[in-house]
Amino acid sequence: MIDYHARFLTLVDEIERTYSVTRWRIGDVPVWPLARRTLYVDLYSQMHRDRTREKLDAWQSRPYASIVRATNFAATPLMDLWRRRSDLRHAVLVPRRAHIMFLDDEHTFQQRDGAWTDTLSDPLINHFHEQGLSTFLMQRGNLRQAPRTRPSFAANTIINWGQLLAPALRRSARLVATLPDHDQVLGFLYRNGVYPDGLSQDALRNKAAAVIATACGFEWLLRIVQPSICFIVGYHWGMGHALVLACRRHGVLSIELQRAGLGARHEAYCWTTIPENGYSILPAAFWSWTQEDAAVIEAWTTGLKRPWHRSVLGGNPHISAWFDDDHPETRASDARMNAIRARADADLEILVALQTLDGTEKAWAALATLIETGPSRWRWWLRRHPFAAADDSTLARLLTIRRPNVLIDEASALPLPALLRHMHVLLSLKSGAAVEAAMFGVKSIFLSRDALGTFPHLVETGKAEVAEDIGALKERLENLERRSMPRSPQPRLPDVLSRLQVMAEEYATLCRSPVN
Repeated sequence: MIDYHARFLTLVDEIERTYSVTRWRIGDVPVWPLARRTLYVDLYSQMHRDRTREKLDAWQSRPYASIVRATNFAATPLMDLWRRRSDLRHAVLVPRRAHIMFLDDEHTFQQRDGAWTDTLSDPLINHFHEQGLSTFLMQRGNLRQAPRTRPSFAANTIINWGQLLAPALRRSARLVATLPDHDQVLGFLYRNGVYPDGLSQDALRNKAAAVIATACGFEWLLRIVQPSICFIVGYHWGMGHALVLACRRHGVLSIELQRAGLGARHEAYCWTTIPENGYSILPAAFWSWTQEDAAVIEAWTTGLKRPWHRSVLGGNPHISAWFDDDHPETRASDARMNAIRARADADLEILVALQTLDGTEKAWAALATLIETGPSRWRWWLRRHPFAAADDSTLARLLTIRRPNVLIDEASALPLPALLRHMHVLLSLKSGAAVEAAMFGVKSIFLSRDALGTFPHLVETGKAEVAEDIGALKERLENLERRSMPRSPQPRLPDVLSRLQVMAEEYATLCRSPVN
């Protein structure tokens, strides 16, 4: 079966080449990016048994569900205070002026010394503070990760109140829909066996109304903070589109910070055709980890007559410090790793990035058999994702292995870069951690052929390979070259951020021009 991710990219490539989706608008919102995201989610749900989606649909079908939802949205500020009651000193209740704004992603946080830190934004914030520039950090999600290391403003109030006000806006006569070739696009998808519920005109009108209402809330915030740059992690979800729209209206350079290893193959970063003036709900700049990722974005941004969207090779802010052997955090983690490894010698250090994907129970069970019967001098580091559900049955057998050469708690507690510095190989189904492993010169072995459609560049360059059955995996591990590949050099962070400040001035001028 073709992986849903690769299938999605094939479908949208054909749609963007054939149909007039770049002209889809509702009000002043270009809605094709919203439709695209919905198509991605719907395609996943159709090709997998999405338990979370089933539970959500079941809940929304209950009587009074809309009333309960509206009540919860209205009470967001009070709920935020309750959730943050143990860490109120880090709760920013009143916005203030700042040079640089950040919108974090709850999935990029890690716990260090008992407090939660944003691994992507934090290095940038530190640099700006060293330069004497102030920052304003916005937090989204359910705010359950506490305490934090930095003060933050709860953006979910703006997001939820935007959802609350959207129904009234949806009925406005100003929300005129212009959707050329809409029926043809739906027909194309139907012919390909895809039935996206979220691409109807009513559904798109709902999404556009929510973006417009939420953008108004973010505009209020921008008028107070008055930043020149806004960094966003995950612009494509949680009303990130609305923040981008608000930034464009105010001439603020919005920058998407690459969060995961998909990079150039990320569904929100790959575009075939875009309007002459870009999409007002796409970031003004895309910060990429690797040259390959940056080149893909350059391919569709360089065709614009004006620089509405740009590609920025910034490297991975999270791992730059881990390339410095003398960095305090690196030295502390190395000492901790060396103490763990000193308990017993090992010929092969194997890091397993566990993924709780539907239908993968057999693959993980087979790996468990290999671990239980394999050489005792192979040390297995079974790393759970920091936000994986504690009761996931997919990994049950793996997580109950008790052997001296199997480390579970230690592998999950340490940051990924701290582990990669000491590994010989990374195993996963198709994890984006493979990209970070390649940066450290560590080879990856994928246990699913789906990875070929997601990370072709890693396989083509010899930085990764696929072993679908356990026999092949064992053979590859037995013959694995222990020497590391060359590490990937990281761009100098001060140089990248200096360039962005110049881009911010140029973008503000562009947004003020009559052609905008």
